[in-house]
Amino acid sequence: DEKNFQLQEILEDFSDIFAKDKYDVGTIRIEPQRVRLTSDLPVSLRAYKTSPKQQEEIDKQIEELLKHNIIKESSSPYSAPVTLVYKKDENKKSRLCIDFRKLNQITKSDAEPLPLIETLIDKLGNSVYFSRLDMVSGYWQIPINPEDTEKLAFVTNSGLYEWLRLPFGWKNAPSIFQRTIRRILTKHKVSFAANYFDDIIIYSNNFEEHLNHLKEIFEICRFENLKLKASKCSFLQTKIQFLGYEISNGVVTPDNNNIEAIKNLKPPTNVKSLQRFLGSINVYNKFINNYAKIRAPLNNLLKKNTPWCWTPKCQEAFEILKNALVCKPILKIFNPKLPCHIFVDASQSGVGAILKQPDVSGVLHPIAFHSRSLRDYEKNYAITELECLAIVDALNKFYHYLFGNKFTIHTDHAALVWLKNVKNLKGRLFRWSLLLSMYDYDIKYTKGTLNFEADMLSRDIPDNIEHNSNVDLNNVSHFSHLLQLDEIREAQQNDNLTGNFIKIDNVLCIRKKGFTKIVVPFSLRHKLLEITHKKFGHPGIQKTINLLTPVYYWENITLDITNFNKHCHTCQINKKPRQKRFGLLQEMPPVDKPFEIIAIDSVGGFNYYNSTKKYLTLVIDHHTRYMWSFASKSITTETYVNFLHQIFQIQTPKSILSDRNAAFTSSHFKKFLKHSKIKQLLTTAHRPETNGKVERLGQTIVTRLKCKINDSSKKIPWPKLLKEVTEEYNLTPHSVTKFPPAFLMFGTVPFNHPLSEEIYPPVEEARKIAVERTKQYHEKNKIYYDARFTHIEFSPNDTVMYEDFKYPNTRKLTPTFSGPYIILEKFSDVNYKINKKNIHNKENTEIVHISKLRRYHPPDKLKLCHE
Repeated sequence: DEKNFQLQEILEDFSDIFAKDKYDVGTIRIEPQRVRLTSDLPVSLRAYKTSPKQQEEIDKQIEELLKHNIIKESSSPYSAPVTLVYKKDENKKSRLCIDFRKLNQITKSDAEPLPLIETLIDKLGNSVYFSRLDMVSGYWQIPINPEDTEKLAFVTNSGLYEWLRLPFGWKNAPSIFQRTIRRILTKHKVSFAANYFDDIIIYSNNFEEHLNHLKEIFEICRFENLKLKASKCSFLQTKIQFLGYEISNGVVTPDNNNIEAIKNLKPPTNVKSLQRFLGSINVYNKFINNYAKIRAPLNNLLKKNTPWCWTPKCQEAFEILKNALVCKPILKIFNPKLPCHIFVDASQSGVGAILKQPDVSGVLHPIAFHSRSLRDYEKNYAITELECLAIVDALNKFYHYLFGNKFTIHTDHAALVWLKNVKNLKGRLFRWSLLLSMYDYDIKYTKGTLNFEADMLSRDIPDNIEHNSNVDLNNVSHFSHLLQLDEIREAQQNDNLTGNFIKIDNVLCIRKKGFTKIVVPFSLRHKLLEITHKKFGHPGIQKTINLLTPVYYWENITLDITNFNKHCHTCQINKKPRQKRFGLLQEMPPVDKPFEIIAIDSVGGFNYYNSTKKYLTLVIDHHTRYMWSFASKSITTETYVNFLHQIFQIQTPKSILSDRNAAFTSSHFKKFLKHSKIKQLLTTAHRPETNGKVERLGQTIVTRLKCKINDSSKKIPWPKLLKEVTEEYNLTPHSVTKFPPAFLMFGTVPFNHPLSEEIYPPVEEARKIAVERTKQYHEKNKIYYDARFTHIEFSPNDTVMYEDFKYPNTRKLTPTFSGPYIILEKFSDVNYKINKKNIHNKENTEIVHISKLRRYHPPDKLKLCHE
């Protein structure tokens, strides 16, 4: 579409800032960095023992580093040993790592501070578009002062070398790198980008602004000689994962990958495992209301001299904390232009607060939750002191949001409303009032039942709960008949619902955003979602939210609606997901000789001027782009064999690439290739891009034929014009190689050709140049292509759907996807075998391209947040 086209133009203009490989690094325009040590005594260690295979890999990487002037041979008195670290998710590729532990012990620490994650996320605010830039081998782009390179020497079993660029593993490398990028952004006065090490996030409020921001950052990269890694960059995203969070449209949630890891955690069995669990949860504590109160039973196990005893209360706290995150809580990102509201409450066990801001309609949304348990001496405070403590604690926690701005404090303790004006305060209340005088705030009394989110004292609903008989539930909404009121009453009595609710006609309800909503018990939530989804024709997530939330309430209703829709089988096979397709570009590597690979394909529909020949068959040589063309009445195996025999009189190719047409997969054609000692290459099913060269050639030749036929007043049969078009194509310099295909194939051009071969280099040299130009074209093409696709990996036994090929004039009401199917085997990053019946060879499996796959969520695996 237009947006992607504009992005591609920018990427093409700045293709020079994208690295060709991990060794293609720039040298940032900064002063070479120093290596400062606390001792002048050199640290020297012997090389580690390695296997022959490991040594071969080390030598290979050393050779590349030397070639690209990232390291040099050394005679340094320093030396650190080398080891290989294998990556988990990149086909077990290895990375050279230096064991700098001894050197790190005598290195003077660099005190460059890391940016606060909260501050970085707040910067993204209400941005709509995001792009992530990743620097290729970022450390290697920073030069080391020549006086200090010897200190970064390392030893292998084949020699001693020293780093000319900043190496991984050295103690101060992260600080130096962070400071370098921070200073570059500051120097150029960039206010629309944030970095955390080599991750640079660009954020903008609209599309045009984002393109301008991208151009500005790319100009900076070019000026500062920064190189980016195209495969790890993503552009024009409306949702982005950053520092363990998922950010989109002004809201932030925990990252799915981290949540999945937390979801799979087992109950702790000792103090160490409990500390690890609380550490992983504590990162997201601002998402969990009443966090301190919930984890109190777990805190008791961390006290000194406390014997380990995992009680039911501990298990309950463990499950609640896990589920609070598994349900993907959502918070708004702080907006400094909007007013703040602080809701506070206190009890004998702890204090808590919620920071909220309004949306355009005035509805308040949470920005952050905060809570903590009372210290022993605080448990002696009077209730007024505790409520005031809650306010002071909240202001300390949210200081960076509140100081200098006017805000409103909401409390359910009426006495505190007069806190600003009361005189003769003594003791701690007096000290706290002095602290509060630094802020510009108003205090409002909010009835406890309306301040239930901040209320730390929620218990099971007592029998004397507030009743309200002034509202007729049958008039709450015309959608209330989705569930019968008697059915709701009975289920509510059986479920242990807790919260600050009211009773109307003996039905638990709640007042939210001006609506009286029925509280849906656990046992009826799944039923309500299913009835609504079917009754209203499988609406999307937002429409379902709009249908249900004005009438019904339960905690995490939005997340349950999202989860339910995601697991609906009917929706999954009929609706096209609004997301990037899967699979980054996998180009065939260029060949360096003619007849290494030829590709064949046919085009039909040539019903022009009573011609008996309806089909055009094209064959192209992958290296030279030389092509052969044939007109025929039909396309059968025998037809193709006859055409190929004519070509083989020049030379027999090593491989032939075709689609999975029945003629090419027939036993007769396979025998012909076997007899000719030719390897057969077949494209992935319904993936013509795999045979892209001959596909594009078909478009070109058909266009040229049309031009010739329609430019003449004579009715000339198209087969007669085909020879002329073919000759013109082979004698025209190709747009990629810049050489005529005929010259690359035969080393000469006809004597009457307008361009003599004297202007071209010798054919062998021309072929090498053609290969390099083809590689450059592939690299540039990959950048454009990958910007529109995303990388994902499936594993064997994953469940997927397959987007079926739509033949022309087929019924429009057939499902978009078929399945579900099981992933049986992974052949490459983009090709998978699934248990789908192949209509061509009648086998029970088919090899498919990842762009046709979508992950399937089985309905029987659906779990709502309370389950």
